[in-house]
Amino acid sequence: FFFAKNHRLKMTVALRLLKATVLLSATQYAAAYTPASMSNSPRWSSSSLFSAAAKDVDSTTTVAAATTTTDDEDHITTRDLLSLDYIRSTLIRQEETIIFALIERAQFRQNRQVYEKGGVSGLEGDTSFLEFMMSGTEKLHSAVRRYESPEEHAFFPHLLPEFNDSMEHLDYPDLLANDPVINALNWNPILYEKYINVIVPAIAANGDDEQYGSTCVTDTAALQALSKRIHYGKFVAESKYLSNPEGFQQLVDAGDAEGVMELLTNAKVEEQVLTRARLKATTYGREPMLSSFPMTRDASNGGNDYTSIIAAAAAMAVVAAVEAMQDSTEDNGLDKIKGKVDPAIIEAIYRELIIPMTKDIEVAYLFLRCGREPPTEYAADRMSIDVAKLSPRKAI
Repeated sequence: FFFAKNHRLKMTVALRLLKATVLLSATQYAAAYTPASMSNSPRWSSSSLFSAAAKDVDSTTTVAAATTTTDDEDHITTRDLLSLDYIRSTLIRQEETIIFALIERAQFRQNRQVYEKGGVSGLEGDTSFLEFMMSGTEKLHSAVRRYESPEEHAFFPHLLPEFNDSMEHLDYPDLLANDPVINALNWNPILYEKYINVIVPAIAANGDDEQYGSTCVTDTAALQALSKRIHYGKFVAESKYLSNPEGFQQLVDAGDAEGVMELLTNAKVEEQVLTRARLKATTYGREPMLSSFPMTRDASNGGNDYTSIIAAAAAMAVVAAVEAMQDSTEDNGLDKIKGKVDPAIIEAIYRELIIPMTKDIEVAYLFLRCGREPPTEYAADRMSIDVAKLSPRKAI
């Protein structure tokens, strides 16, 4: 092996040896791991886990650590759920929501017919099947006050019914600047366009499988998750403004949008987010490895299969990390990644769409916050740097 001249062959053999070693080591480790040690292990509080993870969320993370509640707290108000502590924790959870939503959409073909006006017959008006389903969903959600929340933005706000006061208004904390123009910032038009024309072709197989209803249901879930994520840029921008109001005011007064963008950007943290997104996509997009391990039962613990589960989890985590670093964009002699969605595509969606859109919103918010209209390239119907097709990055 060490004398092989073919670098790709070396990599292939090395990866297979590593996988075999992981499987063996995990089995040996799990065999020595008893249920008693599990029951006696200290419990990690959610606050500790979230506080550690929240330190490396992308440029949106300067907001706050996760909420914690004591055992005797059985009631949490709406105000509590949109506190700064909650915002930081939800940014981490949104990664899972987005990745799972995209995995769900990837199971269907592109089904371009659902995006074309008149593509599905029998609908009222000049609308597409997705527009019909999404607008109907938003009308229902609006009736139960979804879009009162500052973290929610409708894709078809002009179609929402007027609030009839049959339900009480929810009490949200004032986390954003009290300006109707700022509150009306809505990047859903460009997100909708990029989702249909860039994301769907990247994650779904070409063609038609006639699963139009299911396709639109998964599209709606993915779009709502993506919308919530990018519009958290408002909260981030407000937090960053409060930490350095003079610095942002000077840049805005000078009309220096690039300077504002540079002040917002944390390249190191963004790279951490991209790596995490790729790893999560590899992990969530594959089946558990229980079939690779002998099933062992502990009769003293009711026959619970702790050993196989622990071994499978340990091996799966390491193998997923190895596969996440493989280059799935070309035939390089390595094993193809066995997953429901290409991790490199998920990483590219974050790098080229989610993070840039979030930062575009931040720039627009900060200009308005400082009393000036944002430059035209930061309008809600475009991206400051346009993306027509994703460019998955080669793994190391």
